[in-house]
Amino acid sequence: MQPLTRRELREQRERDLLASAPLAPAAPAAAALEPAPMPAPAPLALADAHDDAPPAPLTAVADFLISAELSEPDLVPAVLTESDRAVAAPPVGDLVSAFELLLAEVPTTTSTAIPLPSRAQMRAQEQEARSARSRRKEFSGRRAAAPAVPLAPPAEPAPAPASFSPTVRAATPPVRPAGDRARTMAAKSLTVAAMAFVALMAVSTSLPAEALLSSADVQAAAFDAQRSTNGEPAQMLARASGTDTITVNRDGYKAQTIAEVAAASGIRMEATFTNNPNGTIQWPFAVGVHIGSKFGFRDCAGCSSNHRGQDFNPGIGAPIQSIADGVVSQAIDGEGSLGVHMVIDHMIDGELVSSVYAHMIHGSMLFKVGDVVKVGQVVGKTGDTGMSTGPHLHFEIRRGGLNGTHVDPLEWLYANTN
Repeated sequence: MQPLTRRELREQRERDLLASAPLAPAAPAAAALEPAPMPAPAPLALADAHDDAPPAPLTAVADFLISAELSEPDLVPAVLTESDRAVAAPPVGDLVSAFELLLAEVPTTTSTAIPLPSRAQMRAQEQEARSARSRRKEFSGRRAAAPAVPLAPPAEPAPAPASFSPTVRAATPPVRPAGDRARTMAAKSLTVAAMAFVALMAVSTSLPAEALLSSADVQAAAFDAQRSTNGEPAQMLARASGTDTITVNRDGYKAQTIAEVAAASGIRMEATFTNNPNGTIQWPFAVGVHIGSKFGFRDCAGCSSNHRGQDFNPGIGAPIQSIADGVVSQAIDGEGSLGVHMVIDHMIDGELVSSVYAHMIHGSMLFKVGDVVKVGQVVGKTGDTGMSTGPHLHFEIRRGGLNGTHVDPLEWLYANTN
């Protein structure tokens, strides 16, 4: 409790005196204006020891002091002026907000921003992490090899001092190094190159060996296969001394016409037709040969009256060639009515046409069912198998496939060969 001031003590004594004194009758107003007469000083007397004894009279000095204090006014009227009503505001510089006081209590070493590491720092941190992992692995290996030693419990880490961070900067995503992007692009490029290589290998292995060759290339290859070579005398180089001889071998070659090739293969030529070795549709022989029994009715001993094909007589063993590109649909090496025969399906002007080659020599067929045949390729040799009156080729044209309609092969060849 704070001590009372002199004024407060004086006012408290006055209140105590007023409470203990009896109330006096009100004096007239005139008497109130006149000063009260000073009472006569009473002689000092000592109070008895008993409690009910009357109080001793005051001296003149004490009575004067009490009267002087009582004569002072208790209340002083307060007078307010215009200058008292306006309260002067403190200067701005002297104002200190609560936020500044809070900041003043924070240590000056505290940072309000979160620093973000640079790329170099990130790389250094990554390198340090790798080094730490390698050291941990090495230490773990050594610890596994060393005998077990009881370790003291680790000390608890000291709590980190709380820091005031009113400003928080948004974290940016880590930037991938340029080396990772380069490795990713290299891996993608390698994958695309590998897929392209596999696709090219699939295309190259799925196409036939002769798919990119023209009919002229196929015909030239057939002629080259039948061409015979004759050896010529070797060239000799003799030195001046005559002691040493150097022999140089040279491949021999000989140019032959189609007629010479046909004669060498056993074909007896006739000027019945002319074959174009570069045509997409050709005759069944490379050169003109003898034309035998024709398509339709015939009267001969030991032969069918309804002849549904065209006979060619080139001679025994003469090579027979395919009239167009196609696929082998039938290949029978037997002794039926057609003997050893082959059927090849062709697509000519959008129509399915089958060509039949019959009475060939046993074992001479060079293709089987499902094989792709090019125009001008040799399919077999002229023979005398089946119901045959002599060595010849029985050739048929069936429009619509194997079980299609038989047409005159000679007229069809004259109309379609080119």
